[in-house]
Amino acid sequence: MSETVNDIRAEHDPLTALRQVSRTVHERVDQAYSRFNLSDPTSYGAFLQAHAKVLPVVEQWLATQHDLPAWRGRTDLLQRDLQTLGHSLPPALDWHPPTGAGGALGALYVLEGSRLGGKMLSAQVGEGLPREYLSAAHEKGGWPAFLQMLRERLFTGDATYRAAVMDGVTATFDLFRKAAVTD
Repeated sequence: MSETVNDIRAEHDPLTALRQVSRTVHERVDQAYSRFNLSDPTSYGAFLQAHAKVLPVVEQWLATQHDLPAWRGRTDLLQRDLQTLGHSLPPALDWHPPTGAGGALGALYVLEGSRLGGKMLSAQVGEGLPREYLSAAHEKGGWPAFLQMLRERLFTGDATYRAAVMDGVTATFDLFRKAAVTD
């Protein structure tokens, strides 16, 4: 059996390996959120409320973690969008943050990736609806710089560190998925 280019790349690039392993859980999140119609005010409000069950609790936890790169929270933007639609922040889902060095970096990877995805989703938001949260893009060069830092830490970290990063990714994606399917 011959190796594919992706197999070889994943073997030598821990970020590619992380993306391959996390693909399934990411696809589950995308499927869970596909039920929302962002051009409809009611459905868009439910979409934002689902995010609001996750984002504040994860950002609050990340703010207590050390050895993370600089990052900008978006809870305030999400809260403003919800208020514009006449909603308040819902109660956060119960979450057990990942343990081990690297777990916080995995969670931050998911949040920073959702920032990139949000920018794309903002184009689907209905005319006149608030979109501060989804439009909060990375600063120029921010996403590539984050990925390079993540790649370096994964490369220099041992198997335990890489597993903790993956646990952070999985735990955060799973929390977003639960929020999308919980009313």
